[in-house]
Amino acid sequence: MTKDYWLSLVTVVSGALIWAMVASASGRSEAWDSGMYFTIGIPAGCLLSFALALIEPRRSWRWGVLLMVGQLAWLLLTQGVGNLLPLGVIVFAVLSIPGVIAARIGASIAMKRKPNVP
Repeated sequence: MTKDYWLSLVTVVSGALIWAMVASASGRSEAWDSGMYFTIGIPAGCLLSFALALIEPRRSWRWGVLLMVGQLAWLLLTQGVGNLLPLGVIVFAVLSIPGVIAARIGASIAMKRKPNVP
């Protein structure tokens, strides 16, 4: 199995863990119902996206997106598919933007350190 596979798996699982930990700590069934999600969960995801982009800068946007895929997967596993699923997918897409930006910053730093990375 490749490094990309393992990094992707770590990212999806980390996204699910962020969602589960914030929901558990706040006592809410959905993490984004708590202010902790936006003060702790999103910044933690951004830091992880940044760090992963330092490790693997190619296609760095995926780290921010995969975090939200993990969160969506956890939400679906624990809450089920509701009638607001399409809206939830849109919200997760918007919430992936800070992680994508953080990953792009990390990738640009990594590329400056290793300019021969394709």
